[in-house]
Amino acid sequence: MTMSFQLSDAEMKFFEENGYVGPFTLFEPEEMTEIWQQIRMDILDTDAAPFPNSKLNYDRHLDLLQLNQIFTNPKLTDRVASILGPDVLGWRSEWFPKYPGDEATDWHQAESFVEFEGTEKIEPTAAEEGKPWELTAWIAMSDATRANGCLKVMPGTHHTWYFDEKRNIPFEPENINQLNTVGKKSGFFGYDWDRLKLDETWVPDEEKAVHMEVKAGQFFLFTSRCMHGSNPNSTTDSTRFGWATRFVPTHVKVYANQDSFQHFGETLNLDRYSTVLVKGKDSYKHNRVRLPMQTGEQQGSNGQAVLKDEDALV
Repeated sequence: MTMSFQLSDAEMKFFEENGYVGPFTLFEPEEMTEIWQQIRMDILDTDAAPFPNSKLNYDRHLDLLQLNQIFTNPKLTDRVASILGPDVLGWRSEWFPKYPGDEATDWHQAESFVEFEGTEKIEPTAAEEGKPWELTAWIAMSDATRANGCLKVMPGTHHTWYFDEKRNIPFEPENINQLNTVGKKSGFFGYDWDRLKLDETWVPDEEKAVHMEVKAGQFFLFTSRCMHGSNPNSTTDSTRFGWATRFVPTHVKVYANQDSFQHFGETLNLDRYSTVLVKGKDSYKHNRVRLPMQTGEQQGSNGQAVLKDEDALV
């Protein structure tokens, strides 16, 4: 009998009201630490990576079996499907390390992931009013604490836009780790989210923030419309390693009509890119889609797999 990890009614209600839910346990801390030590070595080899010449190291679930198995783990995908619906694609994964002394990540919101430098990365074709069509599972590869810069969320803010994510702003790497007007290291890896505020005088109420302190092996879910950010890493010896895995319903177009995209000053070619069908079936056929890797399949496929009509994940 297959075990289900669907969200409970109470968890669903909490998510609908707050825009996030969790944490949940994917692995015990000792197991995650062991897995992470192996992954840290594997990600150094980028020959088979979807973006082999990029420093960003996006989407390594497409070529590394261990990451693919985490990305498609039912403890994760069942809960994602509770929110997004039965047919789900994984469309991106990205690393968020925060080293001792690193700056805060400014409060921000997103949905289409325009990311300052171009067009929408994801576009819905059958969105339902009041229902999210993107979701992030933030997985802790190491302990995340307030001291080392755990992610923080502002409950309920997914109902209101405070930022205009489609307003392009320049990439300014010289501003990374610089002090802001209140004397704290700030920025967003070279972008200034303050320029995207709809009301430039508005200041978030930090007392309402929820700090997502999690152990290695835990994860939580949130819609990127829910305002989120993080504090600086104020420690001298603790690095926070987070892995953000991102999901959409199959009706969403991913990188529609794009051969490449821009981010953090890089151009990333999509030749090797593919979404992954993590739940259900793909009836829309909008995207390049592949199934999860099987044990022993450690390779650098170009991601151009075409699913048969009968291919489905339950």
